[in-house]
Amino acid sequence: MTGHSPTTTDLLLTAWDAEPSVVIGCALLLAAYFTLARRLDCRFDRRAATFAGGVGVLLLALISPLDALGDGYLLSAHVAQHFLLALVVPALFVLGAPLNLPRLPGWFSNSRITWPLGVGVMLLWHLPVLFNAALTNEPLHIAQHLSFLASGTLFWWPIFRPDQSRRLSTAPAVTYLFTACTACSLLGAALTFGPIGAYPAYLHPADTLGILPLIRDVWGFDARSDQQLAGMLMWVPGCFVYLSAILVKVRVFYQEPVSGRVAA
Repeated sequence: MTGHSPTTTDLLLTAWDAEPSVVIGCALLLAAYFTLARRLDCRFDRRAATFAGGVGVLLLALISPLDALGDGYLLSAHVAQHFLLALVVPALFVLGAPLNLPRLPGWFSNSRITWPLGVGVMLLWHLPVLFNAALTNEPLHIAQHLSFLASGTLFWWPIFRPDQSRRLSTAPAVTYLFTACTACSLLGAALTFGPIGAYPAYLHPADTLGILPLIRDVWGFDARSDQQLAGMLMWVPGCFVYLSAILVKVRVFYQEPVSGRVAA
């Protein structure tokens, strides 16, 4: 982005980073899924498409301009990326898991384990000391992303696991999801109304891409509005995901015969 003032179009067209490890990792993930599905004699249907969609979202989150913005310019972009990695991608992975998947260890479905992991990892990584450390340490940054994917997948497993009869029943599932929504709201509120400067990398970005004038002057983002947007992204879309899952559970409950509602 040299020779003229960069535009939003310039950013969207050029700020892509097809990191080989990310591209290869996503390709291997897809290959492993379809190999497993073939061995389990599963049809390549909507579930497979859902899992592939999750891999697609994962790839976009890590190589698109969202990654470049999140790493060096906007806290809100980084929070949006974490939202995708911790909530959206894992939910798609679980919803796309093969139906004939062998039974996994019991703790995969133990909500007293999966809830603290799913919610706790999200909260811990947004503590300034850990968040800032991950920005400056690439191995730690990779570990952060992997922990979001792993803990998020565990979080969604009791809700959307392939074996519907072993999913959390409606009342516990609603409690599980609503309390997660509450925790997400508290984190969002802390970011929205908290003091500016807890994440110093976003106060005065190094501007390696030459896009700071675009962000500050054209988009109108200063450090304060950026952090407030980050909080609102964690608050509103984050809770929307949890509440959408609650609505799905309630709808299934009322669509099933009375005799089957215990397993809804």
